[in-house]
Amino acid sequence: MPPEVGTGITERTDLNVLELELRKLPAVVAVGFEGPSAGTPVAEDAILTVQLLVNDHEASPNIEQQALDLARLHLGRPLQVVVTPESPETAWVTAPPEIPTRSRVRIVNVSLVDNGRAVEVTLNQAQRQVVARGGSSSPVAAAGATLGALRQLGWLVPFDVASAVRLSVGSTGAVLVHLVAPEGDRLGASSADTAERAAVKATLQALNRWLEEPSRLQSAPQPATTRSA
Repeated sequence: MPPEVGTGITERTDLNVLELELRKLPAVVAVGFEGPSAGTPVAEDAILTVQLLVNDHEASPNIEQQALDLARLHLGRPLQVVVTPESPETAWVTAPPEIPTRSRVRIVNVSLVDNGRAVEVTLNQAQRQVVARGGSSSPVAAAGATLGALRQLGWLVPFDVASAVRLSVGSTGAVLVHLVAPEGDRLGASSADTAERAAVKATLQALNRWLEEPSRLQSAPQPATTRSA
């Protein structure tokens, strides 16, 4: 989903047109835009990063070149294309990933606080509820707060947030979250009524299989501290 921060009306229109063209490419599932590095907004004087989620790993090199050609046709600015192949962790699911079960982590609430300058994430598991805060109102902060809340619940989470990119899937807004850790990266994508809530859902989706292993849950919950994102 093309961000509006740092772009003029003409460029926003060009990004909208480019997004529609990119979504016509074979294997492209979702499209997003951000600045030169993970989590940075689009700015007129900075490199534009075009994020593509594709469902065919072998098609990635061709998709990247086609996306570059289209982007150069529509935009007269420096840019780069990042193609992320869909995997079991990134596969798009339409069923809500937060249906409560007996031992499953579930989302209680995601809300903006401090007059919209921060985000609070409330999670619940096994009748224990925790709240963690992200230092800004953004998908990256919401994903970071989700990891903080999981640590409060006692999960030994080794992951950090590399990026949380807004996407567009059909007419539905969504977020793609990229988590990194020494044991490997994980990706999750989900949609919601706000970008922050979508980021929380995508983070839990990325960790869905990881959270199935009880040995990663320590016996005593960690202190209620969170990392600002």
